[in-house]
Amino acid sequence: MKRKTDKLNYPRKTILDVKNYCVALKKTKETVVSAVTFSVSKGEIFGIAGESGSGKTLLTLSMFGLHNASQLNAGDVSFDQEKIIECGVSIVGTKKLVLRVGFILQDPFSSLNPSVKIGRQIAEAIYLAKGKSPKSSENRALVYELLTEVGIPDPKNCYEQYPDQFSGGMRQRIVIAIALSQDPELLIADEPTTALDASTQRKIIDLIIDRSRRRGLTVILVSHNIALLQATADRIAVMKNGIILDIFNPTKIEDQELNSYTKSLFEGLKHGRQHSKRDQKHEIKPPSPLLEMNNIKKSFTSRILQRGGNFSLSNINIKISQGEVVGFLGESGSGKSTLASIITKLIKPNEGSYNYKGKNALSFEKRETKKFKSDVQMVFQDPYGSLNPRYNVRNAINEALLIHKPTMTKSSREERIVQLLTDVGLDNSAMEKFPHEFSGGQRQRIAIARAMSVDPELLVCDEPLSSLDVSTQAQILALFSDLIKQKKISMIFITHDIKVAQILCDRVYILCDGQIVEHGETQKVLSNPRHNYTSELIEAVY
Repeated sequence: MKRKTDKLNYPRKTILDVKNYCVALKKTKETVVSAVTFSVSKGEIFGIAGESGSGKTLLTLSMFGLHNASQLNAGDVSFDQEKIIECGVSIVGTKKLVLRVGFILQDPFSSLNPSVKIGRQIAEAIYLAKGKSPKSSENRALVYELLTEVGIPDPKNCYEQYPDQFSGGMRQRIVIAIALSQDPELLIADEPTTALDASTQRKIIDLIIDRSRRRGLTVILVSHNIALLQATADRIAVMKNGIILDIFNPTKIEDQELNSYTKSLFEGLKHGRQHSKRDQKHEIKPPSPLLEMNNIKKSFTSRILQRGGNFSLSNINIKISQGEVVGFLGESGSGKSTLASIITKLIKPNEGSYNYKGKNALSFEKRETKKFKSDVQMVFQDPYGSLNPRYNVRNAINEALLIHKPTMTKSSREERIVQLLTDVGLDNSAMEKFPHEFSGGQRQRIAIARAMSVDPELLVCDEPLSSLDVSTQAQILALFSDLIKQKKISMIFITHDIKVAQILCDRVYILCDGQIVEHGETQKVLSNPRHNYTSELIEAVY
């Protein structure tokens, strides 16, 4: 993607000024953001990069009173030349800023009211910002326009649906629509493209850039996607351990003195992830597949289950062998997550056959079902939604071991938990913490550890890397590769990241509108696509 080089046609005044800003956690009193100083100009797209847990989200949310687990220690913050924090004390309430600052949070589901229709939620935001009645035709027309802008198909139908009727990527688009509906002066976008496919990412980022350049919208873009920030941001700040290491112009990286950590991020981007590629030579395959589906169809006639149309999947045929990694690629709403739910038997298909280890998985008895649930584990797209908020990490993983490995001793379970956390890049201190005490990326690591705890034969991963920074992605990918090699584990990998699919997957299936439009060996499909839809996905990659 080429950088936007449009000239700014408005005065470059400072809209956000942060000086010596420090934040600590209420519970532990630990300082997690230390002596942060930066300023953002009107109309600027200011990127913040860093690993999961580096303090990116806490920094941006705490300034506006939206991080309940933190407390201000020191520092001054001015918004549009008005002090909102002075000497570590908030002096302007959140309510005063709510219509001037828009937020796109990392977890879209937590930003939406599950009991209120999508259209109503956007309509209420428009009413608060512009005074247009939610029941008026003018308001409804604006809602349709916003839904179309963010790539929601059939906005009239979606207007009447609830958040749980949409995929994670679709929910993220809706949150973006709500944020933009208020025409804010400052937009805080915390991983706004995390759950989106490449083509939708591009569309959303282009929309944000267009708003910035045409209307002088100031954007703070928090992301672990270095390629996206380099293509989008006017300046980038790199954070590590709660400290800003560098602030620089991404178009002139070689001309600037940068911290070694910052250099490593861009070196990794420059050279790619070639070192992580798996050996994809599988000359010997088992005579029968581990999993086989034929003519699978899933229709959602109930409004509660319907997702963007009258059908979800049709004529699905897949095979997966022992030790094989198979990728499912496609845009948000293409049916990838629904197919994963059928594979894990969370939902039943309307038609078709499903065999697991040569047996009909749709007619398993109680004992067979219990074994199946141990053999087939899933890592969900939304890690926070899949973790019990009342369980600390130790109890969350221990529960899985108690259910599926009842013969393990207490000490063995403890050792197993420690090793699993080490494998996914967390230390022992994480065991006593609860899900809300972690960043989105850290929660995803915990979810992966829990899924792997029972030694599954098939691991179904629904966007497991979507909220992880580059270095953690590489660590998890290496872990997956080791599991595949050492334990002959099979894996279904749902992702919108073409590069990840190239690294990890032996074969890929391309889904579009609930159908498989292309499949084959990963390198063959992605280097020489036969279907126009596949070509479009590849061309949209940053």
